[in-house]
Amino acid sequence: MASKNTNIVSKTLVESYIRKQVKALKQSPAETIDTLTKQLLDKPKGSLEKYLLHITPEKLQDTQSGYYKLFHDILPKVNTDHLVTLGMNIGYNGIFTASKNTQTNSPESKSDALWAFMLSIDGINYEKKSAQYKAQISNAKKNGTRCFMLFIEKNAWKLLPLIKKEKDCAFFLFCPSSCLTEKFLDAVKLTKNLFISVAYNSNGNKQILSTNVFNRLRSRKLPYGIHYYYSVSDLDNFKSGEIFKKLSREKPLFSFFLSKKADSGKDTVTEEEKKAVYKIIIKERYWLKYPSIPFEIEKDYYYLLH
Repeated sequence: MASKNTNIVSKTLVESYIRKQVKALKQSPAETIDTLTKQLLDKPKGSLEKYLLHITPEKLQDTQSGYYKLFHDILPKVNTDHLVTLGMNIGYNGIFTASKNTQTNSPESKSDALWAFMLSIDGINYEKKSAQYKAQISNAKKNGTRCFMLFIEKNAWKLLPLIKKEKDCAFFLFCPSSCLTEKFLDAVKLTKNLFISVAYNSNGNKQILSTNVFNRLRSRKLPYGIHYYYSVSDLDNFKSGEIFKKLSREKPLFSFFLSKKADSGKDTVTEEEKKAVYKIIIKERYWLKYPSIPFEIEKDYYYLLH
């Protein structure tokens, strides 16, 4: 009982701290980052801490930096409660729990202590498979996972009861703009542990992106990202930075990149080509010329585990 009470107090203090820092970032980004940087320099640095150290006060004071635009123009317009809930569930409940689980569990179970779990959802036959999805999420939670990446093409609204029930988890929902109706987004506004990523293109079938959906997301002060399925033909656009510029126009907090798959499920991008793309993404993320933080889903998923 004492241990449980201690955990509750600790979690409350962390949440209070995160809320304070989020508000401070909105009001004084450079000063807040300066303080956080000094704190990070005084502690052992994992993958996440090393990345956060890239966001220097100098970048936040440079009006030409993507970080300046992100922290001054985009982040302040996102609902604070939404950011705090996601921050708690991803950071404290997610990465911290998975890390702790990795340190305390047996070597055999360490590989299961993932900070995030990816799951492809069949939106058409969801009712028939919902028990399977719930079991997969439950098993992942037993191993310390609190962050879930859900990929769905149709009927995203069917996932809301499940997402709302798992209040201590953060869900990244990757879906096409056609899923994001007014009614659905009104429900998302009340679902603070949900982050939406809108498909810019599709993996297979041609898809028309409704750019108006970004206005609807912003009007509700929702945090959101955008994801792009890339092929080898996009390599020149990565090198020139045009692809980052194009996606940043929609003002997403994050730009996610996934390699295209053939109808057979085989990857259309070779490992060497992925490495080349990832190298460019890391460079853009460090300097951030455009105001949207890029991630290569497969590579960064591995990177944040180590």
